[in-house]
Amino acid sequence: MSRRLSAMGSFFVRPPVRGRGFTLVELLVVIAIIGTLIGLLLPAVQSARGSARRMQCMNNLRTLGQGLLTYENSRKNFPPGATSNGRSKPLTGAYSWGALILPFIEESALYSGLNPTSGGPAKDATNQPLLRTALKAFRCPEDRGPETWDVSQTGNNGDSGEYILNGGLSNYVAAHRAVSAFGSGVYTSGTDPKVGGFFLDSKTKVKDIADGTSKSIALSERVWMYPAGYMQTSVGIYAGNWAGAGGDVRGDASWVQPTSFAPARPINDPTASRTHRSLSSLHLGGGVNAVAFDSSTRFISDNIDHFINPSGNKDPNDAVDSVLEYLIAIKDGNSVSFP
Repeated sequence: MSRRLSAMGSFFVRPPVRGRGFTLVELLVVIAIIGTLIGLLLPAVQSARGSARRMQCMNNLRTLGQGLLTYENSRKNFPPGATSNGRSKPLTGAYSWGALILPFIEESALYSGLNPTSGGPAKDATNQPLLRTALKAFRCPEDRGPETWDVSQTGNNGDSGEYILNGGLSNYVAAHRAVSAFGSGVYTSGTDPKVGGFFLDSKTKVKDIADGTSKSIALSERVWMYPAGYMQTSVGIYAGNWAGAGGDVRGDASWVQPTSFAPARPINDPTASRTHRSLSSLHLGGGVNAVAFDSSTRFISDNIDHFINPSGNKDPNDAVDSVLEYLIAIKDGNSVSFP
């Protein structure tokens, strides 16, 4: 009897039931789903980042465009593409529009240190540390180039005098001419019907922009270089300098190359080099940003109408005969809107 009560009074504990785990197949399915989601989201993330960088590039151009307008309001003309500062040609170095608008983009101290209204930024200038200043307003965030020019980066020893060695890099260049720039010994002037708003010692006024300030490009962009694998090539475009041109300036081509554009090739042409003085960028989907003389910003597609003659290059004597060229020339008589 006591044995029976003892058995009845005892507690029977059921062994714990373990949760069912993932099988290998299920785990592989989960991993595959996560990988698919990442694959779907990554392009969207990259696109969003690319859009943000493009917008920052636009903002930089707007800042520079407003600097140009403020300069014009103060001096009653836009800054020259480059200035001789009263020296006879050929010149040794020439400060550019970028150096001249410094006080109008909150860089007064740098402007005072350089004193760009006197002489030119020679390659061996004593103010080289100032010339090397990296200015974010002149850099497209999409670009992959260095902060400053350095001879060792390109292998170019500067004997052509086309760049300030060890100068701050700029992705933004000014509209010099609708077709290719003139070469050695030739300097264009305001009477040239193909000229843009910026040439040597130019003093372009608002009234000179006959095609309209909102329909004429003031500044656009140029990439440092296309990296290997991008557009199936690796080409040294070499952007420019915000301060100007170094070395000997013996014609328009030498100062235009590091400061301005006069496109001899289409936008983002993968075969273009620095000598073509064209426009380019690394923006997703191509194209370039630009700012007009009224400081409004625009996007210009690679597919914009731009006629290149059968030789593959624009010649200085070629006609202004396409939409991109109409937007560059300020008084060619063809007032067109940005497409």
